[in-house]
Amino acid sequence: MSNDDFILPDIFDSFIESEIMDTETFHLIYNFVALDNFHQGEYEGNMFVIRKVNVNHIQLEDEVATENTSKPAVYTYTKGKFLWLLQSRKPSL
Repeated sequence: MSNDDFILPDIFDSFIESEIMDTETFHLIYNFVALDNFHQGEYEGNMFVIRKVNVNHIQLEDEVATENTSKPAVYTYTKGKFLWLLQSRKPSL
């Protein structure tokens, strides 16, 4: 088990708490990641940037942690893992 196994859920929970305000936002983010016709791009939220590197790889950048450092806090996920984490924390709004 790597350190990422402990860190990533905490980062993802922070992402959910700061970015998912309602079901509309949840669906916008979910569709951005899930749809294969969006090959690359960014979704800029309040505190995090979701970067679609390609169809199968997603980066989550913590802009607050990166703000005062030259080394960005970037976490990489497969599309399947990101969607699974997102679905498992779907808001019941």
